[in-house]
Amino acid sequence: MSSPRSLFRTVVDKNAPRGTREDAIDELADERATTQLRLVVVTSGLDGRYRRQALNALSRCRATDALDKLANDTSLAPPLRERAQEAL
Repeated sequence: MSSPRSLFRTVVDKNAPRGTREDAIDELADERATTQLRLVVVTSGLDGRYRRQALNALSRCRATDALDKLANDTSLAPPLRERAQEAL
């Protein structure tokens, strides 16, 4: 099993295959690595599919603190903030 830091690096690695990146997000959720999942959501320039998948993973983890921070983060795109609010 990889560390949360290593999994986060895999998610943001543009050279990693799509499936590997998606699996890394799922592993972060399995590890309840909510800090890294929140960082994936706020990482600008990252494909929206990964950001949405990380947001959904936070919801599955019932990470209400992280979701609340995202819902109130005005630097985050409105659709992501709305999804975070709905997940609370």
